[in-house]
Amino acid sequence: MTLDQQPLAPAVAAAEKAGWTVLRLDLDGVRGKAGLMRRCAGVLRVPEYFGANWDALADALADLSWLPDAPGRLLAVTSWRGYASERPEDWETLQEVLEGAAESWRAAGGEGGLTVLLAEVPGGGARAVRGR
Repeated sequence: MTLDQQPLAPAVAAAEKAGWTVLRLDLDGVRGKAGLMRRCAGVLRVPEYFGANWDALADALADLSWLPDAPGRLLAVTSWRGYASERPEDWETLQEVLEGAAESWRAAGGEGGLTVLLAEVPGGGARAVRGR
């Protein structure tokens, strides 16, 4: 796993220019696990059978076969501080799920890796978890 500080906007622009699928997970207003799962399901465009729990989220992030083929995928997580403050244990679990997914993609190699950016502020610094 690689964590780097980098600006969000240039990273998103570079991913889009490279033909990556860019997914924006804005957690503004999300204060509970159920709301988080709904937001994730919508952003990830998961199939209807999505179980809305941590294991289902991990499975969805490890699959992503329903998304268009792309040389890579970027999941940009923004406005997460409110959720992290309200639900610190769930926030920690979410970070573990995201890191695990990125690591799984990296270990698998090949096309369509996953990179997760946790944005500190809109347009500002971000932590990147690279899965390729």
